[in-house]
Amino acid sequence: MTGLTTTTIKLYFLFVFLGMLYTFFKVGITRTSILMVFVFWEGFFDYLGDFGIPGMPRILNVYKIAIVVYAVSLTWNKIFRFAKNKTDWAVDVTFLLFSASFWTTYYFYGGAILTILSQYLYKYGFVWIAYHYFKDITYNMPKREYVKNVLLTILFVQIAISVFKIILIGFQSEGLVGSMSFGGGGPAVVIPIVALIFYWLIRNGRFTKVDWIVTALIMTIAIASGKRQPIVIYPAVLLTLFVFVYQSVRPSVLLKYLLIAFVIFYIGVRMTSTFTPEKVVGGSFEISYVRDYVMNYYFGTKRISAIFEDDYQSCGRGAGIVFYFKPQRLTLNSDKELLFGKGRYEVAINKYGRFTKPGLSDYGVQHEGLMGEAGSLLYSFGYVGTIFMLLMAVTIIFSIKNKRLAWLVFLYFLWDFMFYYNQVIFFNSSALIVLIIIFYANSHGKEKMTYLKRRLQTVNRNKKPQEA
Repeated sequence: MTGLTTTTIKLYFLFVFLGMLYTFFKVGITRTSILMVFVFWEGFFDYLGDFGIPGMPRILNVYKIAIVVYAVSLTWNKIFRFAKNKTDWAVDVTFLLFSASFWTTYYFYGGAILTILSQYLYKYGFVWIAYHYFKDITYNMPKREYVKNVLLTILFVQIAISVFKIILIGFQSEGLVGSMSFGGGGPAVVIPIVALIFYWLIRNGRFTKVDWIVTALIMTIAIASGKRQPIVIYPAVLLTLFVFVYQSVRPSVLLKYLLIAFVIFYIGVRMTSTFTPEKVVGGSFEISYVRDYVMNYYFGTKRISAIFEDDYQSCGRGAGIVFYFKPQRLTLNSDKELLFGKGRYEVAINKYGRFTKPGLSDYGVQHEGLMGEAGSLLYSFGYVGTIFMLLMAVTIIFSIKNKRLAWLVFLYFLWDFMFYYNQVIFFNSSALIVLIIIFYANSHGKEKMTYLKRRLQTVNRNKKPQEA
């Protein structure tokens, strides 16, 4: 970590470790809490990898294998149960299609099998395994409430760690994100958004003053890493939850939430140095500066029309989607490369540098600046693997019975896929939150239907004596 002393890092991860102990003390040590806590403490195990024994596997690699093995041991009988509903079968089929494509690509290009298994099982397969473990909270109310409490405790600990980070080292070192990450800042972008959706859901869209404070505190996860995207997305998602999902469209209600969303946006901009002309925390608020910064960051231009010009040179995270229409810029030329990509191994081990930083890598990609994960996936898996991966994610997301909520989650997933690092579903901490959102929402919907049926039966029974 650039600019940080060894002592500072040790103090930070000592606090992270204490956060883990507190979480287990608060919720108890159970099969569920072990899985959830260890998934959210990935960054801690990555840090411990620096103290590995020469000649032995890295601690992070052992951790990834252990997480998958443990998750499978919890879910084995549910995965291979034939009595499944249509949604479960759809999720299984899309995962099998992605798996077939993934291993076809491996057959063509090879690579160290342990690295490939890590990518397949931990990065892409874990969400499918976890789907089958958490799906029964739709019907199992005690488990549902326990999972809710565990996740709430974990999120509060992440907030505490973020506040501690700000006090300890300020707003630098974006790769330190709670207990979740030691080297990449992506979780600081997606976790606050999906955590907001989860918190809104368990409060049933009815916020007290305390809930608004918690909503603001969730943003510290992003602010502590100096992340910019949530400053725009977070208020927009909050407004969508209250107006579109909750269907509060009265002018007075709309005005209220518009004002709240703007206040959060305003504070977020002023707290993020790169969004202020002075490049300092607490700088001035200029919406035109924010707009121009966002356009330059994502597309390398201030003009939207320039993106659609024939001579547009792809630049920035957002321009990665251009490769889907011009795959030759990714050096995908043959039919085999277009269909199945060029393999995941070289990208996973950064053989020619970090793929999403073309300026610091040598994959032959025609792109300037940072690149979104959409380009990396097309290069690695081709059209077939990328499409099947998207289908699997869409099938999981739209298993939410509340389709308005499903569309919100899907649109954010799509934004993250096109313009960032595809972590909403395929970063395990975020995946757990999304899965819990899905099955918690379905459980509440089922409860409401059960209540309405009982209520209707009671009304009908009371009518019969009166008619007699």
